[in-house]
Amino acid sequence: MSNLDNIIDEILQDAENESKKIVEDAKSEVANLVGKTESEAQKKADKIVEKAKVEGAQSKDRIISNSSLTARDMVLVAKQEMINKVFDLTKEKLKTLNHEVYLSFVEKSLKTLEIKEDSEIILTESEKNLAGEKLFGIKVANETVESGFSLRNGKIILNNEFSSLIDLTKEDLEQEVAEKLFS
Repeated sequence: MSNLDNIIDEILQDAENESKKIVEDAKSEVANLVGKTESEAQKKADKIVEKAKVEGAQSKDRIISNSSLTARDMVLVAKQEMINKVFDLTKEKLKTLNHEVYLSFVEKSLKTLEIKEDSEIILTESEKNLAGEKLFGIKVANETVESGFSLRNGKIILNNEFSSLIDLTKEDLEQEVAEKLFS
């Protein structure tokens, strides 16, 4: 039986060796699969991180751009408010023109207007009190204006009030005022 025992031992030894080889191959296969899985997981994680970085940079750029636009709009609003304040201050200052400058303005303006026999000039309260019944040969009306003057030709009133004149030219003058204020 020793021959049989030797054959059995040899078969057992071969089976044990084969078993060890299968276990080693399985361990190697598991290690390869784990490595591949880890590698794929790392690649996916890297892609996710890279995508997040790109989206974060885009989001940051959008926020900066929106902030810049908001800041620009705030500056434009502030500039427009300053321009409007200049026009408002100008209107107020023109209300307090001294008598000689006021009369000079009225006289120059009247030269450009059509004056009729029945024309009436509408002055400010203070100038009406100084003018009397006629100014530059034109009857002074009973009513008054806030600033400047108006000329009534029958039913037509030619408005030369300072606030109206400024409002008429405001759009044309805004650019010039802005250049003087902000240059």
